[in-house]
Amino acid sequence: MKIASLLFGWAALFCAFPASAQENIKLLYTPGVGFVASYVAEDQGYFKARGLDVGFTPTPISSNIIPIVVSGEAQIGGVTIVSMLQANDNGLDLVLVGGGVVSPQPGSIFVARTGVDIEKPADLKGKTVGVPGIGASAHIILRRVLEMNGVDSASVKFVEVGYPQAAEMLKSGQIDAYPIVPPFTGRVLQSGAAKEVANWPDPEPDGTPSVVYAATRKWALAHRPQIEAWRDAMKEAVAYIKAHPQEAYPSVATYTKLPPEVATSIPMPILDVDLTPKQVQFWIDLAKEENIIKNAPDARSLLVP
Repeated sequence: MKIASLLFGWAALFCAFPASAQENIKLLYTPGVGFVASYVAEDQGYFKARGLDVGFTPTPISSNIIPIVVSGEAQIGGVTIVSMLQANDNGLDLVLVGGGVVSPQPGSIFVARTGVDIEKPADLKGKTVGVPGIGASAHIILRRVLEMNGVDSASVKFVEVGYPQAAEMLKSGQIDAYPIVPPFTGRVLQSGAAKEVANWPDPEPDGTPSVVYAATRKWALAHRPQIEAWRDAMKEAVAYIKAHPQEAYPSVATYTKLPPEVATSIPMPILDVDLTPKQVQFWIDLAKEENIIKNAPDARSLLVP
């Protein structure tokens, strides 16, 4: 199984880290604004004030995160609920320890290649559409949009394209459309490679979590005080961001490695640390309907009280 092989390889890599890198909690994440609450909680000292020593490890490949968390080389991973559901469906046991960005997310749009007539879901028939991951949240959301509008998703060719490569792939004509998110939205639009598809349907209810923080159930149950402190620190960070949005951008630039001028162009997202069964159920239902998972877990079982 791919997950098992990844576990071995990545565990070996992370074990090679120097002893000085062994923090109380290691957070593995893909650089993006969705995890801004944790960035600010660190920079404003909210984690430290609660006795947490958090180490941040970025990775450009989201599929690496869960295997590393399961290996124990990172305690918390920034993932999507869909990827966690898939992992659990394959025999792992992960739980949610907190939420990040929720919909609607400013700057998260569907774009079509310049010169290609795509104005509605039916226009995607016979087209090649890039997605950040086959089976990822954006992919199954697009499939849901097609089906809701009477379009057979099999009539669309989906290919895996990372966000950083989207503008080039659109410009070269290798893909016809793409669901882009900040901080890459501006880059794609400014390049002239694509335009926003106006009034593109979005089946996600407001408040649907886009990215979340996950841990193994074993670690979470053994570290309830740390998880409570983690959530409290992030909730304090969310309040700070709401009150001082401009002061949060330096943290975004630091943890995403984006130039400050690019970081400040990203709309600050809506954040929700405390997840509810209803929020999780949306993704369970969608993943099951799209045959991404075989079993539908109880949403409450995925939340650590």
